[in-house]
Amino acid sequence: MERETSCINTKVIFEYVKAYNDGDCSGLLGDLDPEIDSLPNPESFLMDPNNWISCEVICKLYERAKSILGDEDAPYKMAKFAIENVVLGYIQKIFVKAFWSTKTALKHLQKINDKFNRSKRIELVSVKGNEAVVRLHWNPDMKTSRDLCLFNQGNYTFMPLIWGGRPLSLKETSCYFDEGPYCEYHLRWPARNRFKEVLSRFFASSSVMLDTIKEMEADKRIIEQKYREVNRLNIELNQRIKQLTAIQETGKAILSVLDLRQLLHVIMNILSSVCHINRAIIMLVNEERKQLEYIYGIGFDNETLKAIKNYTVPLSRVSNLLARVAATGKSEYIPEVRTSTLKKDNILVAWGKPVSAFVVPLITRSKVIGVIATDAVSGEGVPKETRETLEIFSPQIAIAIENARLYTSLQEKMEDLKKSKALLSRAEKLSFLGNLAARLAHEIKNPLTAIGTFIQLLPIKYDDAEFRKEFYEIAMEETMRINRLLAELLDLVKPRESRFAFNDLHDLIEKMILLVSPQTKGKGIEIVREFDESISQVWLDSEKMKQVILNILSNAVDSVPKGGRITIATRNSIEKNGRKVTRIEIKDNGPGIPSSTLDKIFEPYFTTKHKSSIHNGTGLGLFIAHQNMLDHGGTIEAKSKPNEETSFILTFPAEPNP
Repeated sequence: MERETSCINTKVIFEYVKAYNDGDCSGLLGDLDPEIDSLPNPESFLMDPNNWISCEVICKLYERAKSILGDEDAPYKMAKFAIENVVLGYIQKIFVKAFWSTKTALKHLQKINDKFNRSKRIELVSVKGNEAVVRLHWNPDMKTSRDLCLFNQGNYTFMPLIWGGRPLSLKETSCYFDEGPYCEYHLRWPARNRFKEVLSRFFASSSVMLDTIKEMEADKRIIEQKYREVNRLNIELNQRIKQLTAIQETGKAILSVLDLRQLLHVIMNILSSVCHINRAIIMLVNEERKQLEYIYGIGFDNETLKAIKNYTVPLSRVSNLLARVAATGKSEYIPEVRTSTLKKDNILVAWGKPVSAFVVPLITRSKVIGVIATDAVSGEGVPKETRETLEIFSPQIAIAIENARLYTSLQEKMEDLKKSKALLSRAEKLSFLGNLAARLAHEIKNPLTAIGTFIQLLPIKYDDAEFRKEFYEIAMEETMRINRLLAELLDLVKPRESRFAFNDLHDLIEKMILLVSPQTKGKGIEIVREFDESISQVWLDSEKMKQVILNILSNAVDSVPKGGRITIATRNSIEKNGRKVTRIEIKDNGPGIPSSTLDKIFEPYFTTKHKSSIHNGTGLGLFIAHQNMLDHGGTIEAKSKPNEETSFILTFPAEPNP
């Protein structure tokens, strides 16, 4: 709100309406300005000469006053009323009286105007004898109205009454509010007797002195009143600062303390220091037992504390103050316990002997989780400030306690989960070893059976060269099969520790291609290389990476038909988090993997290979490859289009982690 006119002018409006409307000025208030409307006492503000408001507000007040009194000339009459009844205040009257004559006062019009408003500039066009011409140039940026013009006309007309003169005559020849450039007043006043004028000057100083003394006395009373008001506000402000400090500390406790016992200790210390609470207890709701249970207290001697530690209150017992507050969710204050309906044999009353008691509910998420009860042992009772502060704190305390309880519950569940996980892990290991033994027995039994059969026939068909050759080839193949199985099982059961170093990635891939070259040449499979030439040295475990690439290449060679194609591509890329990674994609044009089994291929013992002399598998190769990629901090991903192609994408950090 702009500071455009002094409230000494609005004071006139209120006093005038009160005088002619049976003391009622309520119709002037409301919807004036958001800043004024929000004040606890808008009328007091608008009647204080030290305050300033906008022209828009005072124009609203003039309009409402005219409506209340049914008089369009009310602003003009208000000016006379103000001068006659000293409503404008001693300051303005003394200021004007010091000029002792109309002519002198007119020469100081701008000075008078500046003291009480900023809505216009006054021009004294001419002063001749007992006549003068005055122009009022209104500020076009301010929301003014004709009522301001009427009030000024009244002021000029009746101004001489201040020093004992007669009203002057005023004629308006131009009006700003009737499309004129300004308001122009032609003033005329009676010629004064020379002797009387000199005498008036003689007594003017004395009159001004008396009025000044009165004004100083009035100012003294106002200053005393303002001092008391400021002192009261300072006390309230200090109390609010303490409350805010406590709220901040409580907030810190909520964020930093999750142990319930420690949290309760912190909360009680805060309340003790800020709210000046000497004794208090916290009781929480036990949902299963439907009762309040003591959980923490301060200020009690050891014997009393022992007596109340096992204190419980059924929630259904509404005659009990604590249970009633928990049931209603509303605070209760008992100023005099002795004359109240509280049972005197209640353990808290009998042992604590309180004079007064105050109980606040602890509410979070619209649910009462407990109560805080405090009391006083002196006749003054629990102070109002303490009660107000405790009510402000209670929601935060409730949140803190609930968070701590949830954290405690979570810890207990995590502990139970750890125990369950340990049992599950033990069961999984036993299951794994059982499956491993069954698989091992099955996988080894078949080749041993084949070898054993040929050994039994060997004495009979020893001279058969073709039999010996076939026996040799089958025995060697089955022996190698057993060795591969045992090697994979050893990698699974007792994996080798990782040994990372910078390696030439493409050279490593070429070596793995060379290992499968007998099979690829035998089936006429084309190996296509799409290597990124910018890739040279990459941070990896060469043995584990060889194992991964060889496993995928071997699977591809097995699945690709004669004359097929295997493509190996490498490239570097930057992930969203800024990490540089290397990707290896091994793609073949084999029959693909059905979508129903694609998600299972990295599970142990899962295989899509048929048991025959050509295709065989343990179901552990891709599982081990997956584990090796995890050791690299990377991933292995499979994509497949049935009857078209299958791709395995290896992604891992190209450089050591910082």
